[in-house]
Amino acid sequence: MQEIFSPEVAVDVMLYVSTRLKNPTIHEVLKIQYFADKLHLARYGFMPSGDSYIAMEFGPVGTKTYDLIKAARGERTRFIPASFVEATTGHLQVNGADVVVLGEPDLTMLSEAQIECLDEAISEYGNMDFKKRTDISHDDAWDKGRARVNKCMSTQDIVGTLQNAGEIREHLNLQEAGCH
Repeated sequence: MQEIFSPEVAVDVMLYVSTRLKNPTIHEVLKIQYFADKLHLARYGFMPSGDSYIAMEFGPVGTKTYDLIKAARGERTRFIPASFVEATTGHLQVNGADVVVLGEPDLTMLSEAQIECLDEAISEYGNMDFKKRTDISHDDAWDKGRARVNKCMSTQDIVGTLQNAGEIREHLNLQEAGCH
C-alpha cells in the first residue's frame, strides 16, 4: 500500500522540492509532498513517501517528514530519532518557517514516477499563496482527520478524494476506514 518511510529519501524529496521554489517554507514543502503523494497514489496505487498524514490546522502533514523538519530546526527530544538528525545534518536546515537547502538531492533515490509527481505538484502548488494552498489542502480526507481524536488521515479517506477512487480502492483492497 505504501513504501516504507526512509528519512534519507524524505530529505532528498525536501531538497528536490526546495531547490525548485523561490522561497521554500515548511508549509509549502509539506503540502507539495501531500499533493505529490496523492498524484502518485492515483496513478501508481501507492504513496511513495511512506509517511502517515495527520490533519493539522493548516492542512495535511506527513508525521515523520515533520519530525525531520523539527530535526533540521535543531530540536532534540526523545521523539526525534538520531537517524533523523543525521539525515538532515549538512543537507537541510530550517530557520523559522524557511527551509534552507545545504546540499543537492540524490536523484538516484527518487523514482522517475516520483519526480514526475513532485514536478507536477510543484508546478501547480509551488510559489502559491499560503491561504490558497491551505484551502486546497483542506480536502475531505483532511476534514475526516480533523474529526478524529488523533487527527489521523486514513489512506482510505485520502483515496476517497481521488477521481479514480473506486479503481484505487479495488487495487488496494481497502475495506474499512482506519488510520494507516
